[in-house]
Formats: sequence, C-alpha cells, structure tokens
Amino acid sequence: MDNKDNKRGFSGLSDLTSDTGTLPQSQPRQTSPQPSAPQKPVFALLELTKWPTLPAPWSSVDAGETWVWGDFFLTFQKKPKTVLDLTMEMQGKKAEYRGMTYHYAMSVFYRIDRNPHGPSHRPIMTIALEQADMGMLAKMLGSEAGELLQAEGGSKMGPLMIGLFTGETRLNLGDYEGDTSSQAVKRRFFEILGRQLGVSGQPKMIGDLAQAHGHPETGLPTKKKNSGCAPVILLCIGIGGLGAWGLTFI
Repeated sequence: MDNKDNKRGFSGLSDLTSDTGTLPQSQPRQTSPQPSAPQKPVFALLELTKWPTLPAPWSSVDAGETWVWGDFFLTFQKKPKTVLDLTMEMQGKKAEYRGMTYHYAMSVFYRIDRNPHGPSHRPIMTIALEQADMGMLAKMLGSEAGELLQAEGGSKMGPLMIGLFTGETRLNLGDYEGDTSSQAVKRRFFEILGRQLGVSGQPKMIGDLAQAHGHPETGLPTKKKNSGCAPVILLCIGIGGLGAWGLTFI
C-alpha cells in the first residue's frame, strides 16, 4: 500500500473515532462535497485544406514510427511531403516545391475510441523541424525583400526552426540548435507535445506507421493491402476539400 493509501486509511480510522466520541447516533454524519474531476480540454481537428504546406500525415521516406500516449497516438515521420504536393501527385501532376523542407514531423491524433469529435481520422496537431529555402522565398517576395533575406552570409537555407500546427493556428517555436539525430529531435517533440496535450507518464512505441492500422490502441481499421498513404490522406482531408485547391479527384 502506498503512502497515499495509508493516509486515506488513517483518515478513515480517525473519522470513525470522531463519530463515536462526539456525534449522537441519531445525528447523521456531515461530509464535505467531493470536488468534481477536472474537465479534459477538447483539441480542435486540423483543417488540412487550410494548411496546404502542412507536413502530410503518414508521409515518410522511411517506415516511420507510431506511439501511444494517454488519449492520443502519434506518428513520427522523416522528410514528409506536404499535403498539397502529395495531393497533386495523386492527380498525376508535378509536385510544387514551396520553399520549405521538413526534416522531421510528428502528427498527433485522438485514439478513435476516445475522440470527442467522433471517429475522425484527422490529426489535432503537427510539429515539425523545418528549414526555409531563402533563395526560393526571395524570388517569391521580390528583389528588395530578397536582398534582405540573403544579405547575411549569402546562405540559401535558413536556420532550423520548430513549427507547430494546431486546429486554431500555426506557431513558430523558435530556432532549433540541438542534435539533429532522429532520437534527439523526437525527444524534443515529445517534450513540447507533452506540455501541449497535458499528458503524463511516458509515450509507448507500438510499431512503424503501417502498424498503427488495425492496432487496438489506435482504433484505426486495418489498411487494405497495397494501399499507400494517399487513401489515408484523402480520408483526412475529405474528398470535397480538394476543391479548395482547384483539384478534382476521379
């Protein structure tokens, strides 16, 4: 029995002694009202059509990883494509480079059986280690702004940054100056997301990205054979959402 249980046990004995010594048998014992349990925050779902340059869920150049933590499961991805580029590829169109490289990303989803929004497959947060191509941004912004961007050392790539997408906004969390190994970046992601989600304990790895499907702790249905991440992206975006980018799906 731990200390908490011991304290509760001794308190109970004290109450019994007090009842016997001071309260008449006919007088009911008065108890303090129990505090209500704190309400869990409900995180909004990401509108993927709102963030076409978002690192695409389930996109990774390697097998990736799936983790479970509290009411959530998380996917760790290496060099993911953007939602827009992946969708264009599905249409047989050339992916358009948007001037941002995502070295790593982690997408957060509600476990299906704990999702306050119902059985949705859309993420609620995505965090990424990103790096802007300053030369590309210079072309997009024009000559004067481009000269300012490229003035310092003539570097074409900007600093490593951490960006966080949520259902409400996109946050720039500042420069990343640590080790760029997958383990170090993943540890940093967990530190930030742990605070954002309010989870306790430690995340648990359950396998690669493919093993998230059909796993009881994610609640995702088993993926059909020979289906890649594209059908999952469509499920996240919603077929109708493609119209927001002037795309059609046949």
